[in-house]
Amino acid sequence: MHLLLIRHGETVDNVAGIYAGSRDSALTSHGVLQIRRLAAYLAEEQELALKFIFSSDLQRAVKTAEAIATEQKRACSRDIPVVEFAELREKDFGSDEGMKFGDSRGRAPDSETPESMKARVDAFLDKHLLPLVSSHPDDTSSTCAIVSHGILLGVLYRSLCARVSRGGITVDPNPSAASSLISPPFWDNTGFLECTVSMTGAVADEDKSLPLKLHVRRVNCAIHLRDLKKTRGGIGSAAFDEKQRTLTSFFVPGPSKKRKSQDMSAG
Repeated sequence: MHLLLIRHGETVDNVAGIYAGSRDSALTSHGVLQIRRLAAYLAEEQELALKFIFSSDLQRAVKTAEAIATEQKRACSRDIPVVEFAELREKDFGSDEGMKFGDSRGRAPDSETPESMKARVDAFLDKHLLPLVSSHPDDTSSTCAIVSHGILLGVLYRSLCARVSRGGITVDPNPSAASSLISPPFWDNTGFLECTVSMTGAVADEDKSLPLKLHVRRVNCAIHLRDLKKTRGGIGSAAFDEKQRTLTSFFVPGPSKKRKSQDMSAG
């Protein structure tokens, strides 16, 4: 099974340099352009036949996942539900939430511990992702997309690697993929890690562990953002207004006064 580990689009707090783990920071206008580019790219990739979309339940991730699902339905006629999981939330920075990076080191005494994040990730792997892999042991055509957050995705990736059989991690012969074996991967906004997860053999009834094999193809892939520039004047960094209409919407035939809100989107 193909697996995509995707970071959400740019948010207002990302631009402001604010600790925003559990804060439900809004996507910027530029962030919406990013997720639309990502959604279109994934729909065009014929090798990535999306079948499952899992997301953090924070809106910056949900909006990113929903953009992917919408484009899959429009371009590929795939009706894929977005399944939200609290386990995929970003690290909670405690009393540092909302503070600027320079004003704090992100190590408040009440911030979430690495052990807590790993426990959440392990619960997600055990209850949702690994059963999916074991139920599709020979499926090399389906893809599962997981939309989450920069820190949490790193924890998820390392926990997944820890489940792989000895010698079972391989990488494509490119610097990006090879770096994933040396240091934890990094995710830009809407960047994604692409890998395949497969079974290496049968699972014994008395053994709950899975003989997994992991092949990393791309790390922090952001090819869909090529030539995308942020609107000047601070507009691109501002919170996205879902009531804003595109220029083309003014030329849609029909009585404009009766145009429904769902026909309106960002420019």
